[in-house]
Amino acid sequence: MITGTESIRQFYLRTKQEIPSDFNYEGLSSGHFNVKPRTYMNRVSPYNRRDYYKVCLVIGEGIYRSRDEEFFVESPSLIFSSPSLPSSWHSTSQEQSGFYCLFNDSFLSNELPHYMKYESPLFNNTVNSILMLDDRGVKNFSNYFTQMESLMYTDYSHKYDMIRSILLTLIYEGIRIQGTASKVKINPADRVVSSFFSLLDQQFPVDSPENPLQLMAPAAYAEALNVHVNHLNTVVKKHTGKTTREIIQERIIKEAKILLLNTDWNAAEIAYTLGFEYPSHFNKYFRQSTSVAPLLFREKNRVAFLPNI
Repeated sequence: MITGTESIRQFYLRTKQEIPSDFNYEGLSSGHFNVKPRTYMNRVSPYNRRDYYKVCLVIGEGIYRSRDEEFFVESPSLIFSSPSLPSSWHSTSQEQSGFYCLFNDSFLSNELPHYMKYESPLFNNTVNSILMLDDRGVKNFSNYFTQMESLMYTDYSHKYDMIRSILLTLIYEGIRIQGTASKVKINPADRVVSSFFSLLDQQFPVDSPENPLQLMAPAAYAEALNVHVNHLNTVVKKHTGKTTREIIQERIIKEAKILLLNTDWNAAEIAYTLGFEYPSHFNKYFRQSTSVAPLLFREKNRVAFLPNI
């Protein structure tokens, strides 16, 4: 039974870990990343969704549950956990080692191109989330995790840029191996998916209320791509596990957060820039996605972006 959606803060509390001092409790905007060694825990993690991504290098036997199915893991594996899918883990042997890292969407931002993004189980629910590894794979991925862990303990001002680069390499390597093993690729017949994401990316960033966002609805994208909206919705859902509307809304909300935190525009200016005819429509749209009003979001989160004096 799905018990809800676990936040990063709830994860730290559940696993009895100290919450990092630089962690934004609201968890709404700032990038967050952490990496830790895996150890044996004599309990089953709750079967629910998370609001963060997680990659585990699992060495040790256990049962991984996802999509209402159970998978017995008995050889070293890489497990990718997506926020949109409920999952849980139950160790069945006391010999547990490896690593895990967790991060939110803001940490990666737009670093991974969309045409590659949806070949990874982190972002595409139709791709197998368990990647079995040979000895060489275990060595290579252990090295990635070790490098990221070492950087976490430094005071180097650009350490998170380096960690982000290593994490991307890890994701790319997972896509490469998974593609070799299972030939998981976007069907060439559905190239409309990559065209949709290319068109979506072209709409951002928005820079002025005088040059507002033009494409906001699936039908508008379908018309621009010269396909029927039902076909667009079908292929996007097939390859991403999300509806076209959900993906567009996520991108608009992400841009709204950037504008709220990095400009002095008022809510009306941001609303018009993002293509809303009335500020009240924008307020409702933003609140439905974040459970907080735009200006309250700015008030709660902007302090984290102010320079130290």
